[in-house]
Amino acid sequence: MLPLLDATIRRALEPSLQGKTVIVTVGNPLRRDDGVGVYIGEKLAPVLPPCFRLIQAGFAPERFIDDIVSEQPAKVIFIDAASFGGVPGEIRVLTEEEVVSVTLSTHTFPLPVVARIVAEETGCEVVFVGIQPEDVSFGEGLSEAVERTASTIVEYLGGLHYA
Repeated sequence: MLPLLDATIRRALEPSLQGKTVIVTVGNPLRRDDGVGVYIGEKLAPVLPPCFRLIQAGFAPERFIDDIVSEQPAKVIFIDAASFGGVPGEIRVLTEEEVVSVTLSTHTFPLPVVARIVAEETGCEVVFVGIQPEDVSFGEGLSEAVERTASTIVEYLGGLHYA
């Protein structure tokens, strides 16, 4: 059975009604659960509704700033592993300040800086969705709890139907 997404998480993941919504998946698949964003991006690609644009940024989201900005989005959703002290697989909507202190340092450029540049260039709403990892040691594959959460997010986003 898949875990449920609470109303706050569902709202964070919903597309903007004011324009395009870009989902940016972030992470390093060679650090186990830090690869949750990459996993979500791979699973979402074939099922994502047309109201979204997916950018699979991996461990270098700064390389995709121009791609994100060129979409002129109304909303950008960053999905990444975030070590906020929760239960493995727990999902939280994080503020920019929280992202600074809880995202994993496997990215080459701080995620909040990328988000700030995108927001300044487009005026879009930025949302950070963090998933508590269990294991970020070197290796591949997600822990069971994190994979369950990732599957729930993919199922939810894949099932949204907006014009």
